[in-house]
Amino acid sequence: MKNIKRFFYNKNFLLFFIFFAFILLFPLQVFSQSKKVVIIRYPIETMHFRSLVEKFKKRMTASGYIEGNNIEYIDILTLTAGQQSIPEVIEAVNKYKDSADLFLTCGWVSLYAREILKKTDKPQIFAPVLESVALKLLPSVASMPETNLTGIYLMYQPEKILRITRLIMPNLKKYGYIYDSGIPADLNYKIAFETLNEKEKYGIDIKYIDIASGMENVVQSIKDEKIEAMGYIVGGFIHKEELARANIPVISAFTLDIDEKYIEKNLDENDNIIAGLFNPFTYAGERAGIMAADIFDQKRKINNIIPEKSKQLFFVNLKAAKKFNIFISFRALENIDIVVK
Repeated sequence: MKNIKRFFYNKNFLLFFIFFAFILLFPLQVFSQSKKVVIIRYPIETMHFRSLVEKFKKRMTASGYIEGNNIEYIDILTLTAGQQSIPEVIEAVNKYKDSADLFLTCGWVSLYAREILKKTDKPQIFAPVLESVALKLLPSVASMPETNLTGIYLMYQPEKILRITRLIMPNLKKYGYIYDSGIPADLNYKIAFETLNEKEKYGIDIKYIDIASGMENVVQSIKDEKIEAMGYIVGGFIHKEELARANIPVISAFTLDIDEKYIEKNLDENDNIIAGLFNPFTYAGERAGIMAADIFDQKRKINNIIPEKSKQLFFVNLKAAKKFNIFISFRALENIDIVVK
């Protein structure tokens, strides 16, 4: 009888030991309810935020959140990049606001998702948005949000574009910002240009031309206004082949889903793009993933997570500069991260 009792005692002790070890060795996510993340993005060149989403998921996986196991992703890509897709955004948020654990909103759609989510306790991470858009969503990007919103913002100040334009083309008088009035991101960036003071314009006269007037009119307006260089973000990039007929240099911010490899591979002497700024979306995806994992792990509360600047890179295309007989000074090159020779 004593041997039997000892057997059961040892067996129970062994089972307890195994269970305790199991608790210690496996992450707590295994025992928690599966998480649901709703991603809302729009079709932006060149990959529609796909690189950002992939990097976000990779970071979540590294943090123990395995797709199909303890996390589910609802990935919504709107039909257009314009305002006509606002109803799609609103419909998606309303559909999942009760069941989702977190919303990841890409670009301008964050504004319209916010109108609904600010009335809930659901965490919303924007990744990425223009700094001007972030400041519409939050009173400051330099302090704790004190609400259920944070994210990654892009530093595409028009002042930087005009500064590098002045360095590259010291005698330039007129610069054209080409925008599509049907694309919220283009309109927000136009507002950022319009709020510059005279010092931030570096003596450059800025002309605004709307793509909605038709590409023939846009190209003719560039010639009539004697614009010497131009910039654009979303709308202009979509029509960059048609804009090339104006045959003037492009110095711009590129709020596109591109990376260093794209710049080095796709720019050549036949391109009118001679310089620009861009933020790799992969970096924004990585940082958003860290934020989301910390929220789920209860390491940080979203209302205490200060928004972060995205990584910014400057490039110059020496091949295109040569085509326009533009000499890139050493002073200009000191501001450059990538040189396409």
